[in-house]
This record gives sequence, C-alpha cells and structure tokens, in this order.
Amino acid sequence: MLKLREESTLQAKKSSQRETTLHQELENLRRTEKETKKLLFEKSQEALQAQSKILPLRNEVIELKDKAEEVQAKMAKLEERATQREIQLGQLEGELTHKVELFMQTEEELTNDVVDAYGAGFEDALAQVACVHPGMDLSQFEVTRRVVDRQLVAKE
Repeated sequence: MLKLREESTLQAKKSSQRETTLHQELENLRRTEKETKKLLFEKSQEALQAQSKILPLRNEVIELKDKAEEVQAKMAKLEERATQREIQLGQLEGELTHKVELFMQTEEELTNDVVDAYGAGFEDALAQVACVHPGMDLSQFEVTRRVVDRQLVAKE
C-alpha cells in the first residue's frame, strides 16, 4: 500500500507540476494574446490614419482625372475648330488669289483702255492741229514726250 501511496503521491506531484506548467503556459499565452491584440489595435489605428491620409488624395486624383478629361475634350474641340478655321482660311486664300488675279486682269484692261483713249485723244488733237495749220510740221509731237520748262522731253 505504501507503494501505491507513493505512486499516488508521485502522480499527484506530477499532475500538480503539469497543472502548474499548463497554468504558466496559459498565462503566457494570455499575455501573448493581450500583446498581440494591443499590437493589432495599434496597427489598425495606423492603418486608419494612413487611409484617412490616402482618401483625400484618392479624391484629388479622381478630380484631377475628371479635369484632365474635360481639358482633353476642350482640346479636341479646339483642334477641330482650328482645323475648320484652317480649311476656311485656305478657301478664303484661294478666293482672294482668284480675286487678285481678276483685279490685276481688270486693272490691266482698264490701263490699256486709258492708254488707248489717251493715244486716240492725242492723235485726234494732232489731226485737229493739222487741219487748222496744214503746213505745220507735227513730227516732233509724240505721246511719249512732255513739256518741261517749255521744252519737249521724253517721259521717264
């Protein structure tokens, strides 16, 4: 029976030691869990702070993207208008060139008409002078001459 008691005591000691060891391990685990929860809470707070800083930046990025799209749309409209204006300008330049050519042609025709009229008038005046003064020498009188200081000189 002594042996049984000794074994029983020995087992009770072992159980007690085991229980103490388990309590210590449990206490260590609780401490570790508490520290882990505290660390998790701190990291969660850091994450929230980071998100609170990121959120306004995300909103700003979205706003900037929207503005960029608006600016691109405006640029596309401006480019389209510029292209249309260039086409119109090219058409107007063509019309202007044509009108300048017509003007030059008309100017040349009118100048020729004036020269012809002046020449015809000059010939008519010489014919009238020859009629009134039949013996007069009219060979010095030409359309290409002028009177300068009472002298006949060639036009420049």
